[in-house]
Amino acid sequence: MIRVPRAEAHLLLAGVRVLEHRLGRGPTPEELADLLQAAESQVRLQASALQEIGAVALVSSAYETHLEIRDHLAVEQLEDREGPAIGDDLRAFDARKREEAEKMANLFDSGEHEKQRQEQIKRMDEDLQDFRRRKPRNPFGDD
Repeated sequence: MIRVPRAEAHLLLAGVRVLEHRLGRGPTPEELADLLQAAESQVRLQASALQEIGAVALVSSAYETHLEIRDHLAVEQLEDREGPAIGDDLRAFDARKREEAEKMANLFDSGEHEKQRQEQIKRMDEDLQDFRRRKPRNPFGDD
């Protein structure tokens, strides 16, 4: 289990309250991560840890998963010191995933994918034509 410092837990709860006020519903972990300018995976881990102590609930529906505050006093039992320092690693991971998604989107948007596909089809057609032109060797040796 990831350890969430009390200060970060209060920040997470405050973010949920602000977004509930703005949106009129419980925020998704993505929305909360955007508000807090944190890695989405880190927010999800922290929300799961807070769910284990009963401070929040991750409510899953057919369309989304959103956060709801259950017992805001439950965060008072958390320690003040930091938990595992994985926040930077999670931010780097999210950045890499975002870059990969942008790279794939650019590949399809630029037409490069279609160009590569056409070149591959052309090479396959040329190979087929070469195969048809070659006379197969007679297996019985009557060449």
